[in-house]
Amino acid sequence: MGHIGGRLAPGRRWSQRGVTLLEATVVVGIAAVLMGVAVPSMQAMLHRQAVVAEATQLREGIHRARSEAVRRGEVVVLCALAPSSDDDGLPHCMPSGKDWSAGWLAYLDRNGNGDRDGDDPVLLVHQHRAQAGSVTATLRSISFHPLGFSTNAASHFRYVPPVAPPDTRGVPGSLLVCVNKPGRVRLIEMDDCA
Repeated sequence: MGHIGGRLAPGRRWSQRGVTLLEATVVVGIAAVLMGVAVPSMQAMLHRQAVVAEATQLREGIHRARSEAVRRGEVVVLCALAPSSDDDGLPHCMPSGKDWSAGWLAYLDRNGNGDRDGDDPVLLVHQHRAQAGSVTATLRSISFHPLGFSTNAASHFRYVPPVAPPDTRGVPGSLLVCVNKPGRVRLIEMDDCA
């Protein structure tokens, strides 16, 4: 009843209903609460993905360094990348310390001194993404013998998301890359490689 041929029946009015200020405020408040919950968990997920991607890159780099040592019959060193290059513009290893947060590089150690000299060819270079946080290792470098085993002791690399200080244990989203003496690599979510 109310409409006659597309028109309003006499005595009837269109009732228009809009959104009141109170309703709009409630909706905006609910959206803000949902965003407050979703944004931190989304950020944690993105940090976790970056940590896993970086740890996987290191695992592949270790495998590649080891296989290059066997294939070439020479010592290959994987070391922490120095944040800046020297005057020659080439990548270099960190001179000291165990911070791998800038990335890593692999090179042929032709003279066997454990340091990259000008004539030591670089095989791989990987720059660490800042959103993956920090990386602290037990060693400054890992050397692989031509038979494929590591000439260093077993080592590990602790990947910690950017929300926590470097080398912090028990941080959600952190990852440990464990390397044993034969050069086998494991990625684990525990605090120790044992």
